Amino acid sequence: MSRHNRGGSGKPRWSKLKSRVEALFAPGLELAIHCNVFIKIRKLFTFDEPRHWIVLGHGPHARILWDFPGPFLRPGPGMAPRSARGQPLDTWEQGYGSGGREPNETPALLHEYLDRPRTRLMHPFEDPWEPAAILRAADRRLGRDVLLAWGSTLDAEHPACPVLHARFSSGKASTSRGTGNPSAIEATSAP
Repeated sequence: MSRHNRGGSGKPRWSKLKSRVEALFAPGLELAIHCNVFIKIRKLFTFDEPRHWIVLGHGPHARILWDFPGPFLRPGPGMAPRSARGQPLDTWEQGYGSGGREPNETPALLHEYLDRPRTRLMHPFEDPWEPAAILRAADRRLGRDVLLAWGSTLDAEHPACPVLHARFSSGKASTSRGTGNPSAIEATSAP
């Protein structure tokens, strides 16, 4: 029995969920979503610690756009997490539940995104760590005009900006490492 899918749970395997999500990405967009479970061994107990991340690109130019729970965790009581974006977590269990079981925020959000009708994809998600915004920026079902209008409302450091840039930039001009103001994306990708 795999530690990623403890039998009898009735939940689909990660590979099926990953495939369903990535099937929505625009053709040619080098975006991938990953999951791994790290075994943590402590003096008195051992536990599985999950991690989800989204990568844009391949090889040496690949860039992690989103990593959960890592940058959202506080390194110690009262200390700030590495990321000022999103809801801070005092422990990884706040995002994955006790023992890495329900509630598991990332897969639940992915299922919510997949189950939502296309006509409602631009409506807000309960998304304190912004992965739904990255999925929205990559979604082939959403048109250029809709996404660029939405992108113009995002701040330059938003994790969806590099995806919008990769999708709609003509490659003639680019912003720093694919981030930046989405209105610059619109200007560089005009026909």
